[in-house]
Amino acid sequence: MTKRITLIGMMILVVIGLKATNSKQQKHIERARDGQHIIIAPEEFLIQANQLADFYWNQFQIARTVVDQQDIFDQMSGGIEDPEAIRNYLIEFFDDPSIWMDSSVLLMGSGTEDWNTPSDKNRIVVMGYTDDEFVMLDTDNYPDVPIGRFPAQNIEQLELIINRNIQYISNPTLDWWRNKMLIVADDEHKGGILEGLTPISGLNHTARAQELTETLSDAAWIDRVLGIEYEMNTNGNKPEAAQDVIDNVNEGRLIWHYIGHGNEDVLGDEEYFRASTQLQLLQNVDHLPLFTAASGRVGDFSSLEFDCMAEQFLTYEDGGAIATIAPRMPTSGGANCMLFLAFFQNIVDDYQYLGAALLDAKINSGAGIINSKFYMILGDPLLFVNPPQRDENITIAGNPETIFYNDDISVFGQLPTDDYSQCEFKAFESEYDCYYSNTLNGYFYEVDYTRFGEPYFEEENIITGDYYETSFTVTSGIQTGEEARMISYVYSDENDFVQYKYPITISDGTSSPDLPELPSSLIASNHPNPFNPSTTIAYSLPDDGLIELKIFNTKGQLVKTLVDGEQPAGSYEIVWSGKDYNEKSVSSGIYFYKLSTKDETVLKKMLMLK
Repeated sequence: MTKRITLIGMMILVVIGLKATNSKQQKHIERARDGQHIIIAPEEFLIQANQLADFYWNQFQIARTVVDQQDIFDQMSGGIEDPEAIRNYLIEFFDDPSIWMDSSVLLMGSGTEDWNTPSDKNRIVVMGYTDDEFVMLDTDNYPDVPIGRFPAQNIEQLELIINRNIQYISNPTLDWWRNKMLIVADDEHKGGILEGLTPISGLNHTARAQELTETLSDAAWIDRVLGIEYEMNTNGNKPEAAQDVIDNVNEGRLIWHYIGHGNEDVLGDEEYFRASTQLQLLQNVDHLPLFTAASGRVGDFSSLEFDCMAEQFLTYEDGGAIATIAPRMPTSGGANCMLFLAFFQNIVDDYQYLGAALLDAKINSGAGIINSKFYMILGDPLLFVNPPQRDENITIAGNPETIFYNDDISVFGQLPTDDYSQCEFKAFESEYDCYYSNTLNGYFYEVDYTRFGEPYFEEENIITGDYYETSFTVTSGIQTGEEARMISYVYSDENDFVQYKYPITISDGTSSPDLPELPSSLIASNHPNPFNPSTTIAYSLPDDGLIELKIFNTKGQLVKTLVDGEQPAGSYEIVWSGKDYNEKSVSSGIYFYKLSTKDETVLKKMLMLK
């Protein structure tokens, strides 16, 4: 009874303190509330099934109906254990096609093709080559409702999976890992021949990894382990690549995606990961990724004798994955690419829950439904696996698009609320172009790709109200280019958020024309700062001449011109009332005042607090 008490205790805790959801997730939560949701379980798993259903009601007010598999057989097939009975039951259960996409089915238990053989693996029947066949509710050969499966063979495994899901939702480890993704791509070798952009196969795993990287949000920190960059040992393996995969996963990644060849136990002929020998090296229980594999048979859970990699990830006590999406059958590389481009857009950009994101990709990606139906979710289809909500409100003082070696720059972040207390800021070098080529057995292989820039400045900051700031010197010798970025991960006890700025050009010049140094002859300050509703800007002019004093917001937009004309040398004060050209009060946030003469410029920031 110990584990059941622990599960119930966790449910009580989450009712007391619920983790906030972002607005995009909330949209899909509200849609899911209007859907129909069912958990089908064998009799021995009904207690746990009801506990998960209760959790979702307490957490999201999403109702999940729990049904005994045997009751379905009794009602629909005279007690005979027939998978077609489950589909017929679901056809009656989902009687409103307008809400199918917002609904879900969770099969709670493992199952094999050898259903008549007594085994702990035979808990919930399988149907054909994909669980999608259970939710083909009309005649168009497409799945109609999101579906997933917990491949648990016993109560201990089931409670481990459920406890992890509850922890993942209600008390996640808030850290950078939630904004980091790992893409692993197979190399060009296959069975002693060259595989790539050749007449042999037309595949190119590195190019597909590049395409996916370019599709994902510019706010995400994306690491890649590319097989082409590693040396092969005498056994035909790439152990350094395998170690980098393990290190990345243990460090923490929201998503771990593999592109290439694979089977139930191993990723790639070069063994980028082998579950039977390397699963024990994963120690990532506090930051479980969504594992996805654009490969073949990595998710074939239906064998009586063997637990596939995707199954083991869910039931491995010291780590693994929170959910997996992988195929039961061999698949097509081109179709896989189309499917996952659409799926990750749904996850990263639209913040859909797992089942809806995959079903939408299967239907609308153009990937081909036969290939797409091989892919199944081992995990809860109602789980949200999304990065933190984000915006682009990082501002470099003066709003320069180009920064130079040895520049002293100041960076400001304006947050949408004051709900956050800590900020971890990172400035990254520019992405840079790479080229690889190889010739084998008369075939020539080449691929262009990019590498993500490394952080060259990192700092932890305390957030004041709803803003933060930092200053640093741009390091000489870092990677130049037009695709640098800055990312801030901000968080509190229950919430996190990401801000970013991209693209930024890094040049090896000596100074930035967009941010002149403060000259000793032109002086400006304002008081009070922060202010509400007005502030006084004081400035001194060393010479007679044309003068401009203008107010800008963090987007570089002109808010108001306070002075524009000739003034004699001397000291001046002018009050800004906190209003724009239309005499409308501005919102809270960071503003800049820019004092300019013919020869000199001063740019300073101020903060309006309401």
